[in-house]
Amino acid sequence: MAEFKVLPVGDKATRRAFLAAPGRILAGDPNFVAPLRMEAAQRLDPKRHPFYEYGEAAFWVAVDPAGRPVGRISAQINRNHQARFDNAEGHFGCLVAIDDPHVFNGLLGESEAWLKANGADVAVGPASLSINEEIGLLVEGFDTPPMLLMGHDPPWAGGHVEAAGYAKAHDLIAYAYDPSNGPPARLAAYGAKLKDIPGASIRAFDKAHFDRDLALILGVFNDAWSENWGFVPMTPAEIKGMAHAFKALADFGLIFIVEIDGKAVGMAVSLPNVNEALRGLEGAGSVFGLLRLLWRLKVGGVKSARVLLMGVAKALQADLARGPVVGMALVNALVEAHREKGYRMMELSWILEDNAPMRRLAEFGGATAYKTYRVYRKPLS
Repeated sequence: MAEFKVLPVGDKATRRAFLAAPGRILAGDPNFVAPLRMEAAQRLDPKRHPFYEYGEAAFWVAVDPAGRPVGRISAQINRNHQARFDNAEGHFGCLVAIDDPHVFNGLLGESEAWLKANGADVAVGPASLSINEEIGLLVEGFDTPPMLLMGHDPPWAGGHVEAAGYAKAHDLIAYAYDPSNGPPARLAAYGAKLKDIPGASIRAFDKAHFDRDLALILGVFNDAWSENWGFVPMTPAEIKGMAHAFKALADFGLIFIVEIDGKAVGMAVSLPNVNEALRGLEGAGSVFGLLRLLWRLKVGGVKSARVLLMGVAKALQADLARGPVVGMALVNALVEAHREKGYRMMELSWILEDNAPMRRLAEFGGATAYKTYRVYRKPLS
């Protein structure tokens, strides 16, 4: 048993320890990628992170006698989630700890006590800080590094969470695909049927009409995902944050919109994998680190990308004549675009384990399930 104490995050020392915890605990893991330091710090700042417009959060860090971090956790009350699903669920997140059940129990215990004190009757997670950011604990696929906005956890974490009384709520699947050979013939043939749908077309995101096309994508997203487990629409502040990320990171040739009679009915958004450029930079927490990150992104280039948004309008999801064609056309366009630009890896993530139509679409296109992220649930008595 490690000797440790759990401290609430409040002053500079505890904030610094909280942010340093993943890098120290997972330093020996060759597939760990330290998150961008400035983004990680924003989660702790109610003035800078959009979550705090509709939620509250608390943070703790476990430290050894020398003050070195051995674990960390957050707890959140998401009022938008509670209102949408008419429940009193709370969430935990930002979880990482050494391979010691006492550290996990100590951290989870602090989180649960805070959630109960703030009216929650169930703890769900990890979500850091909401479903629209990082969610789930890696339980399969430890042998490859994580993609943009996807987590990486040590193999021992899931067992310790389960031993603390948590049970599986949902699994989230990540699919991998090598686009270098182009789309399979059957996918190309199926996607080509889009031209046979009257008034249908597919196009890339138009940067010259950025606000218009971003609104179209978010409109399809909110409609297509509206009945999915845990879905909560993005707030205006979250949308603004996404727009900023798009402008800074996007390869607009990897973003597609399908329209029928001028109305957006499908979309797919792929972003270059910033994590590939971040490897070895310790979160790019210095000016030199940021310069190296920018060089890798803009000059050196990355060879992997994450398809993080994809959807077909709800009205077409039950339309067996047109809905699958729209989906296949989007996947076909994504594969072709990534191949032409020299990408060697596409990740489609995440997809709910019970989202059979989307999983069939990924597998029809030749993608392989290679990572599983688990969301846990525990009643708070």
